[in-house]
Amino acid sequence: MKITKALGAATAVAAFVAASYVSAIAAGTAAAPPRPAAAAAPAGAPAPAAAKAPQAVILFLDRATVLRQSAVGKDMATQVEGMVKKMEADFAPENKKLQADVQALQSTAAVLAAEIRQQKIKDLESRRQEFQKKVQDRQASIQAGLAAARTKVEQALGPILEKIMIERGANLLLDRGLVVLGATDLDVTASVIGRLNTTLPKVLVTLAAPPPAAAGAPGAPGAARPPAAPGH
Repeated sequence: MKITKALGAATAVAAFVAASYVSAIAAGTAAAPPRPAAAAAPAGAPAPAAAKAPQAVILFLDRATVLRQSAVGKDMATQVEGMVKKMEADFAPENKKLQADVQALQSTAAVLAAEIRQQKIKDLESRRQEFQKKVQDRQASIQAGLAAARTKVEQALGPILEKIMIERGANLLLDRGLVVLGATDLDVTASVIGRLNTTLPKVLVTLAAPPPAAAGAPGAPGAARPPAAPGH
């Protein structure tokens, strides 16, 4: 019985702080109202010229770098690491007791009557499942708290990105990971980090209840499988 497996998986929560959380937000324009149908052109009249699409003015943004190197991103990572350490400390006594009881049963199982042995195994398995659920519930609360903090960062980033696009006369913002090669002066990551440090240097990460719809869903924080660290 791998009792420690549930608690050991808890450290995966800290790893996903380094993932890319910040969405690239580009300024949009409202759709133009439909125009009335044009009158039929006289026979032999030249066809109207097709409207040309505006020339793309592109900027790049490294979203992962914004979170890793910004003051608010570094602080959020530190807060989550502290929450994970506290979780491990909170659950350590129960985990230790469960391990000791498992070892005690293993050492005496051979001399116990079959019915008593099976009942003890059943009781230990029930305790193991309850303990694993406690760990997963705390993981889900940390994830939900981090998601709420991430939303605040994204809200602060929106006006920053829009202002930079206006200043640069840009109409398209791409993630740096999608660009194979581009001029360095088109990368606004450093500028975004500097402005974000001024606008939002810190966001408090607190335990929060996960969304009800996510509880028990496959791959959700509250599901039986411990959360894995997402990639960049």
